[in-house]
Amino acid sequence: MKSITIAAIIGFCLGSAGYIIFRFWLLPIRRYQQIKDQIAESIRDHELKLSNEKTFKLSPDQSKICYKQAVALTDSYYDDLPHWYRMVLNNRKEYPESASKNLKALASNNRNPDHARSRIYNIKNNLNLSQAQAKG
Repeated sequence: MKSITIAAIIGFCLGSAGYIIFRFWLLPIRRYQQIKDQIAESIRDHELKLSNEKTFKLSPDQSKICYKQAVALTDSYYDDLPHWYRMVLNNRKEYPESASKNLKALASNNRNPDHARSRIYNIKNNLNLSQAQAKG
């Protein structure tokens, strides 16, 4: 009886710790990575659009998507991610708040292709997207 009780207590403690790690660490980090992947895909589309046109203008739907991605990135960074992971991002020189500002500026009615290229470059640098694309 005593060994069953000890095993139950150990199982309960391990299950509780696993739930906390999964719920409050792994899920928020995964959500952040998904948002970052969506932004990388959008940026690739915008770069293709920039290479084919002399002026740069996003459709209203694309502007809304960019703005929503910027808000989701900021919310994920400040509200969801554990503090230790934010420190990891700073060590990687990854700055989601700056990327969010540039993404919002890209979503505004920006017609100058040079400004758009500059914003895209800043977003890629702030999220380390150029390094991730070179690896994969």
